[in-house]
Amino acid sequence: MRVLYVSPMAYGSNTAVDTLSHSLDHTLAAAGIELRVAYADFRGAGWIERTDSLVRAGVDAGVDAIVLWLIDASEPADAVACARAEHVPVITLERPLFDADASIVYPNFNHGVYMTEYLATLLPAGARVAVVGGPEVTDDIELMLGIVHGLSIAGLVRVNDPEDPRYKNTTDVRSGGREKTANLLADFPELDGLVPFNDETALGAIDALTEAGRLGEVKMVSRNGTPNLVELTRAGVHHGTWDIDIIGIGRAAGELVIRALVDGEDLDGLCIASPIGRMISPARAETWVPWEERLPFRPLCEGLDD
Repeated sequence: MRVLYVSPMAYGSNTAVDTLSHSLDHTLAAAGIELRVAYADFRGAGWIERTDSLVRAGVDAGVDAIVLWLIDASEPADAVACARAEHVPVITLERPLFDADASIVYPNFNHGVYMTEYLATLLPAGARVAVVGGPEVTDDIELMLGIVHGLSIAGLVRVNDPEDPRYKNTTDVRSGGREKTANLLADFPELDGLVPFNDETALGAIDALTEAGRLGEVKMVSRNGTPNLVELTRAGVHHGTWDIDIIGIGRAAGELVIRALVDGEDLDGLCIASPIGRMISPARAETWVPWEERLPFRPLCEGLDD
């Protein structure tokens, strides 16, 4: 049996996205299922059309199931309908606005609230906090809602609109985080805290703070629990990263595929929650086990060609 996974970012762009691919591959391999990975990088033009064409190519190539990490909850509706009409189960990461066989749903809002609750333990009441927003992706939109709500109930003062393009890292990579944080530092020189929406953005924020000579002045938390941010938290450079258990998310997606293909279960639109995770504080960073020590990172089979 073969499964096609359509990843939303090119390999090597984001360590968490890469690790999910390896976790999915490892879970399926244990059940004797081969994973093929293709990429529709949402940062490039025509990514929706590419996602659509990859799903259709998977059906034409005779894959037994398809896994999609959704960026736009409304796309690729027609291609997924085509796959399901050919009795190819489709599992999505995030719940779509169209029918799928099953979905993994992230507790994004909760993550945002928990991140800001932790940040509030590091700052005095009324501290001024800036937020670096993210791209128009379902999980990141929900995360931002949680961050904004969390700051308001935690007694911290949000100084900027994270939806303002000047402070919004739509690229989802380090360089974008550096640019948007530099804008924040220029516009709000008196900052006590900073919430870059994810770890890649936080790396850019650290670059910008270093260049401004302000690293260490501003308390920072982010999301994903990536190895480099855990190390920076251990070193006292960063102050915490919410570990979303990306390995657990990949495992959960693989288990849904196995239920459909091996067990023959009709998942019938089932939604399951991904692991919620935990905040990696400096104390927890001391005992954190790197992803590659928990999971074999064997080379991924890319494309549909034999």
